[in-house]
Amino acid sequence: MADRTRIAETLEQLVLTAAVSGSEHRLRAVIERQLAGLGIDRSRIGHDRMGNLWLHCGPDGEPQRLLVAHMDEIGWRISSIRPDGHCHLTPLGGNDAQLYEGTRVHVHTENGSHPAAIAPVSLHITDRQGLGPKHRLGPNELLLDVGADSAEAVTRLGISLLDSVTWPKSFELVGEDWVQARSLDDRFGCAALVDLAAGLEQNPPAVPTILAWAVQEELGLRGARALAQRFGNCSEVIAIDSMTVGSGPRDNRQFNAVQPGSGPALRSFDSTVIVGEPDRQAIIARASELGHALQVGFMPGGNDASVFQDGNALCFAFGVALQYSHSMVERIRLADLVSLCSLLEDWCGADCI
Repeated sequence: MADRTRIAETLEQLVLTAAVSGSEHRLRAVIERQLAGLGIDRSRIGHDRMGNLWLHCGPDGEPQRLLVAHMDEIGWRISSIRPDGHCHLTPLGGNDAQLYEGTRVHVHTENGSHPAAIAPVSLHITDRQGLGPKHRLGPNELLLDVGADSAEAVTRLGISLLDSVTWPKSFELVGEDWVQARSLDDRFGCAALVDLAAGLEQNPPAVPTILAWAVQEELGLRGARALAQRFGNCSEVIAIDSMTVGSGPRDNRQFNAVQPGSGPALRSFDSTVIVGEPDRQAIIARASELGHALQVGFMPGGNDASVFQDGNALCFAFGVALQYSHSMVERIRLADLVSLCSLLEDWCGADCI
């Protein structure tokens, strides 16, 4: 039985750790500490040059099932430093520049985080530099203000080219059951796999199983491609990732089939995977046999399981409804995550489909 308090504590630790694409090492260290806290032997843990992390579970033998969540989050890197001390940014992942303008951010340096801001216009005196009040900024038009008046002053602050930039981290419980945070995509998936690792220590999986935490998903499933080279003979690959939904008051209702608070979901159709009808029915039936009802939905975007399709694996994604995707206030229902964790443990107790 999934432990709600333990899951929430695990998720909070992961959410509060900044890790944009290419800087996942901080989060990987947190996950490794969490696994060590479960008493897991380090000989079962592996990693590669890219930074992917994995755990061998269950019987010896060639892995038959792999579950993967991605460690990286969207954000920015400093792409150039101007003589006046302001910095240009390049986006990492799908960023809406309008959500960043005028917000507090943190610059992550070798020596810690530095507070900064994405420079807005001064409303009383500036009309978006003559572009008009309705001009929509592109992702490369944002300027970072670190509180320096020269490039030399930026250097004295310890800030360098290619340092990563994220929104400040927080973890909040909103209303009766909402979790609100930046980077729930895909820290909830990472937390679910840590919880699954704990469960599989007590109830080993039916088949040799890999739990993997991948890098650089937001830049095109790059870490998962390396995992597919290493574990390409798996029969079943499951991404644990968000199911973006249109449940917010300003969202596209076309993506409203999956509802927050109604349990875990099968991403049966996205930009990289279409689960064939016989397989979709088999997945839903298996979940039902295990005592779990699945929501079924579709969304744009890809998932890490898709890159394993060339190896003839059954590839699909489980997740929970995510509201306000890629914003500072992403939201999930904690009850949905607890239900997902229960599903995953039961799923791993059965043979591959």
